[in-house]
Amino acid sequence: MIAHHRILIAVALVAAPACAALAAGIDPAEAEGIIFERQQIMEQLGKDSDLLGKVVAGLEPAAKLPEATRAIADGARLSLEAYRQQVPGGRTKAEAWSNNADFMRRMEDFARNSEAMAAVGARGDVTAVTGMLVDALPCKQCHDVYRTPKVN
Repeated sequence: MIAHHRILIAVALVAAPACAALAAGIDPAEAEGIIFERQQIMEQLGKDSDLLGKVVAGLEPAAKLPEATRAIADGARLSLEAYRQQVPGGRTKAEAWSNNADFMRRMEDFARNSEAMAAVGARGDVTAVTGMLVDALPCKQCHDVYRTPKVN
């Protein structure tokens, strides 16, 4: 009996994004593509943020500052655009859609603040960029509310 319930739960988890996509009037294959694109953007943002952290910590040359901050700003803009399409799925919680005004405000702030950081980064000012990190990279604050934890 327990195995039967596990199978039902697994089927529901797999089918839920497709059902949500159909309800939103989006082809399930297109929805999968949108979710995959968002995941790729976020994965790259993680790599770019790691590089920036290393530059700020002095583990990578300061000459990489413009590249790192520009990549983050570009990724923030791409993520904002990807999330404008309200496609449930991936690790994005349902709250992102039910509280979409707050979620999108956070995404817009991320894009705007990271763009400002990239402008400062282009000048090579590591100290100023360091002072902007909390506002330009609000990842944890947003993820705490709108992303399910990674299952290991």
